[in-house]
Amino acid sequence: MIESFDVVLRVLAQIPNPPPKPPPGSQEILDAVGNAKWGAGIGLIIGFFVGLLVWAGGRWVDHHRAGRVGVIMMLCALAGALLYGIGYQLISHFAGTGA
Repeated sequence: MIESFDVVLRVLAQIPNPPPKPPPGSQEILDAVGNAKWGAGIGLIIGFFVGLLVWAGGRWVDHHRAGRVGVIMMLCALAGALLYGIGYQLISHFAGTGA
């Protein structure tokens, strides 16, 4: 049985392994993903500073709920920025590309 397995492995080793080739239209998809990443980064920055304004405004007029909402907005923006920053590395690591 092991001899037949060795024969199968030798036959499979002779099959050529061509390099991967990107499908047609892949550059347009990568451009769209790049634009979405750019927009997400800008959205996170805007979300943080709007949260800062809401927090400061809530504290200025002594409206505790607005102040709490502003803090939550800032924390969500920071958590999103953390995921934005390490997300690509995590996905690449789990996908095995090593980038």
